[in-house]
Amino acid sequence: MPERDTPRGEIPVPHDLQIELHDDPEAEAAFAALPPAHQREYIDWIISARRPETRMRRVEETARRAKEDAAG
Repeated sequence: MPERDTPRGEIPVPHDLQIELHDDPEAEAAFAALPPAHQREYIDWIISARRPETRMRRVEETARRAKEDAAG
């Protein structure tokens, strides 16, 4: 059985999303408060981008949406 890079149940966050969230503490807290299934949906959406421009736009959109969801 292969070793896991992250503890069981923890979702590996792509580096570019980590940077975006680190630069915006409000978005970081909002993303962390999302249920794991919602985090996974955003991450899958980001990593499915074929072009770097699309991926960056999705990273930015994820941070924005997380804050909006937290605000209600």
